Amino acid sequence: MLRGQRVGLRHVTEEDLPWLKRTSGDPQIRGPFMGTRMMPPHTVEQRWKDNGFSGEDAERLLICHLIDGSVIGDVVHFAAARYTTAREIGWTMADIAMRGQGLMTEAASLLVDYLFENWPVNRLSCGMSVHNHASRRVAEKCGFKHEGIQRGIVFVNGEYVDCHSLSLLRSDWLAMKGHVA
Repeated sequence: MLRGQRVGLRHVTEEDLPWLKRTSGDPQIRGPFMGTRMMPPHTVEQRWKDNGFSGEDAERLLICHLIDGSVIGDVVHFAAARYTTAREIGWTMADIAMRGQGLMTEAASLLVDYLFENWPVNRLSCGMSVHNHASRRVAEKCGFKHEGIQRGIVFVNGEYVDCHSLSLLRSDWLAMKGHVA
């Protein structure tokens, strides 16, 4: 497990499948900014059988509260484009009561460090609805820089919405860590 001060990141285990089925299909947990298309329970099972939610193309890590070990959300990273080593990252705080406490910023920072320390990537990117101010704050606290707005890119509640596009380069991350690029 990757450990921070209050949260840790770990791989999905078979015991987590009921949690994933419940959270992947709950629109309240997914919130107003994510696509509203639900993942059916059999898809969760198939992805588990295929690669355990961990492969070169994509990896999902669960966010665990270090006090009691409970799973409170997840982070993901996946290939941003076939022609680069860049990764796109994302996050969901499934435990609504835990939102607004800085736990997601800690989890996202753990993911960023994990990727730059263990994967041959030069660029991380993330995107979120222009209305999702909390998620943009998480990205900016992790050092991501705003690059622009992608118009009509995500389908949510029957309409296409605009999303902020942010990125973090290895050199930016090294500078934040006090290293010379």
